Amino acid sequence: MNSKITFRHLFMVNNCVNSFCIGCFNREMIKRSVKLMSMLIFVFSFFSSYAQKDGKTSVLVVRGGHPYDTPAFEDMCSKLKGIDVDLVLTAHFESMKTEDIAQKYNAILFLNQNKHYPEYEPNKKKYMDLTSMGVGMVFLHFTLSSQPEWDAYHDMIGGKWFLKKFTKDQNLCSTYFMERTEAVKVLDASHPVTKGLKDFTLTDTFYGNIYMDPNVHPLLGVDDKEVNSVIAWAHKYNKSKVVYIMPGFTTKAYQNPSYQKLVSNALKYVAK
Repeated sequence: MNSKITFRHLFMVNNCVNSFCIGCFNREMIKRSVKLMSMLIFVFSFFSSYAQKDGKTSVLVVRGGHPYDTPAFEDMCSKLKGIDVDLVLTAHFESMKTEDIAQKYNAILFLNQNKHYPEYEPNKKKYMDLTSMGVGMVFLHFTLSSQPEWDAYHDMIGGKWFLKKFTKDQNLCSTYFMERTEAVKVLDASHPVTKGLKDFTLTDTFYGNIYMDPNVHPLLGVDDKEVNSVIAWAHKYNKSKVVYIMPGFTTKAYQNPSYQKLVSNALKYVAK
């Protein structure tokens, strides 16, 4: 049974009460009925407003297309402070109406990948339209290697992981290092994404030899000759704030308090 009450329902009840009262009661009873319904409408309005302003950032989490520690990632998402998430697969995201996404969610968190097939034009348009609407986006880990033939996608993220199949000069191919423990340095402690973060140690998969747009704003880095020196950055694409975070593949990252804070901060920062 659907128990959701709307203003339309309340006004219908109000009208029914008035009609009934006119036939059976005096003017005083009518006034009391109208007053009662007005109070109900006020209470409903108050609690609806409270529910919409509970202080949490509404986030759509889009994942799939590549293996990762799924239960641990979803558990992390459900526990991010100040964040309320809906988790969907890429196929679901692609079927959603752009306007509905922009209306319901403050930000989108991506942990998805498509490196095998050209992206459909309607899907490309969805990403571009969302950035034109100013919907904030946070991209994690292997999203950097997605869409190897779609340049605008990498302009949006602010970087690219070069896949062997799609790279003519094999010397330019990107690399990855699994179960790598790195000393992560905060490069800009004044930025909202790094607020409250101090240098920390993280074990996860890291990338080397990637392309990073020189105009992005570096947030986190590591001192390792094999790994890209910047592992998290922020920039703006169209009207959207965008953050890319290189780590985000294993349980060790998802359960790391500093990483959790980083993701939470990033989502709140890009939120419209």
